[in-house]
Amino acid sequence: MDNQIDMIIAKIQRQKRNLSGQALAHFIDLSGGLDPTQFIGQLKTMTAPEAKKHLLGQAQLLDILEEGGVNAGRPLIISLHDDQLSYHSRGYGKGQTPQDYLDEFNQFINTNLNTIAALQVVCTRPQELTRESLKSLKLELDRHHFTETQLNTAWQELKNEDIAADIISYIRRYALGSALISHAERIKMAVDKLRQQYNFSKMQLDWLAKIEKTLLAESVIDRATFDAGAFRTEGGYNRANKIFNGQLDLYLQELNRYLYDDGGKTA
Repeated sequence: MDNQIDMIIAKIQRQKRNLSGQALAHFIDLSGGLDPTQFIGQLKTMTAPEAKKHLLGQAQLLDILEEGGVNAGRPLIISLHDDQLSYHSRGYGKGQTPQDYLDEFNQFINTNLNTIAALQVVCTRPQELTRESLKSLKLELDRHHFTETQLNTAWQELKNEDIAADIISYIRRYALGSALISHAERIKMAVDKLRQQYNFSKMQLDWLAKIEKTLLAESVIDRATFDAGAFRTEGGYNRANKIFNGQLDLYLQELNRYLYDDGGKTA
């Protein structure tokens, strides 16, 4: 390991304690699941040329190491090459109208539809979206200043509609022309449609109510959901699957289809 790499490692060591929860989530997402300590450990296993090559491909990750976290005021500059502008976004704020912000989001989604895997899933196979892939997608959008809160604010100011839609609905609205409805309404319509298709028992209906509550908070429900949080304390996936007579996966697949029955064209 040469002096330049050692200096970068020392800087990461000093700055990692300044990472907020959100900034740390961004770092881990960009690193492929490694926290700063693990990232340093990975670098130390490499030769100096390997470490330099790796760092050159991690410029966005290293930008996360700022005082105060993501988008803070005093960045830690770590570079092994000349600066180059790769993307510019003003964010929704001074000098930018709601229409500007929504147009920029529209452009970003359609420009990156074939390069960001999770965007493809949202638009072509939304029933396959997992909590982890949605979390990663939200972090990617946040790095370009696109959040549910800002999108809803821009939409409300532009359309005078307080709709409270989720990020999935906004993506499908601008990529596919889907109807934009509130997150709560989208969840309720899907769960109600599933209830109407089957003669569920009282216990099954109680679990459907729990599933609906979870979707209101998380947007996506998958098998892993049942082995965490409140579901885990009630027996997890195996218990839930037993209550639904071994058909839980099929019901979840059907529910996911209803969640995205929004009139959008095929991507």
